[in-house]
Amino acid sequence: MTSVPSTVGIVASGEDVLNDAVFWVDAGRSSISNGALTNLGTGGSTLNAVFGNTTGVDSFDPALLTHTGTNYLYLPGGSNWATTPDAAALDITGDLEIVVRVALSDYTPTASQILCSKRASGQYSWQLFINTSGTVGFTVTTDGSTQITSSSSVPSAGTFVDGTTYWLKATRTAATGVCTWQYAADQATEPTSWTTLAANVNGASGNVFSGTAALDVGGITGGSMDGRFYRCIVRNGIGGTTVFDADFTTGITSGAQTTFTESSANAATVTINRATSGRKSVAVTRPILLFGTDDYLEVADNELLDFGASDSFTAVAVVRQWATPNSFGRVMSKAPTSGAQWQLLNNSTNAQRYLAISDGTTTVNAGVGNPYTIGALAITSAVRSTATAKITLYNGNSAQAAVTDTTTGSLANSNVLRIGQASTGGATSDMELVAAAVWRRALNANEIATIVNRYT
Repeated sequence: MTSVPSTVGIVASGEDVLNDAVFWVDAGRSSISNGALTNLGTGGSTLNAVFGNTTGVDSFDPALLTHTGTNYLYLPGGSNWATTPDAAALDITGDLEIVVRVALSDYTPTASQILCSKRASGQYSWQLFINTSGTVGFTVTTDGSTQITSSSSVPSAGTFVDGTTYWLKATRTAATGVCTWQYAADQATEPTSWTTLAANVNGASGNVFSGTAALDVGGITGGSMDGRFYRCIVRNGIGGTTVFDADFTTGITSGAQTTFTESSANAATVTINRATSGRKSVAVTRPILLFGTDDYLEVADNELLDFGASDSFTAVAVVRQWATPNSFGRVMSKAPTSGAQWQLLNNSTNAQRYLAISDGTTTVNAGVGNPYTIGALAITSAVRSTATAKITLYNGNSAQAAVTDTTTGSLANSNVLRIGQASTGGATSDMELVAAAVWRRALNANEIATIVNRYT
């Protein structure tokens, strides 16, 4: 079995330790080419991590969410959106202006994409959306239920590039029912110069219904748009008083964010809603990989990832997980259905993790101690030391009780290494992945601390 020599002295930084790994991927550093995340470790390109199914882009691929210095809310469809409660300031009945800064993954979506709305059954006030033909639509009601919809005559698809960020502005004049649509190229602040997307459209006139529905951004209960949301502004009157201004670029300051206060005089609380399964809303403050119901990274079988009876090793995963973890969901897995293997996984649906190793006859588990915090970045390190015959799991800097390693044979197998799913399929972990790494030696507590510091 190949070993990688290392001299461990004074550790200068987490970077030094990571450079010693045979396998290391980082959402913010590894380059993407041919559907693979480049291995930064000493194992080289043979340990590149392929996105899901190696035959091409499909539903098994985790989403890479880039970050270039501007924070944003990523919405992956499903039951993911942001919301704020109804308030008197939001009950606009006259002229209405909506401004959004947004990037849709597809500007001719297979289903209409709701950008923002104030609507509920019997309490329908208004809704701004992009429909399947790519035109921008504006729907209002005067009675809470009878919908009056106007659409831009020019499809956004003829102007907008998928995945690119734009500003959109829509207005409606109550007395005439006239709706207008304008757009501008992306910029940090609200534009002062706009381009008309389509000629004015005359809809039915009348005051907007003053309902009790919440103001939703990026979707509604049960469904959201697919893309990035940066800002949503609602004004009472065209060019009038700002009654809602959710700026996700400044309101979001942490990936663990669940709420923030919007900046209008109304000072409403904006809540980020996340689905209970599959891909979830993400407060993006750094590059991450988003995993859902069946997403995974796969690394081909390689002797550098196979450990003999006398081989020490360490596996580290930097992960954020929301809602209830999947029962025994795999974070890192190099394991057949039975036999010699190693895996880092969740303990049932508890917010705990453990390392499991087996030589095909004896199985040893370590961990299941201090739980990690749902929504917080969890750095889990699993260490096997053959020098001490112990396996230990760390939650951040906190070492769980070491367990005696009673295996006597090799842990090596011919299975692939999968991140986010069992090597043989299933047992998926819905999560955000920042980084993962494997060493062919046992890291000590000081080295683990430098990695924890680097990623927190």
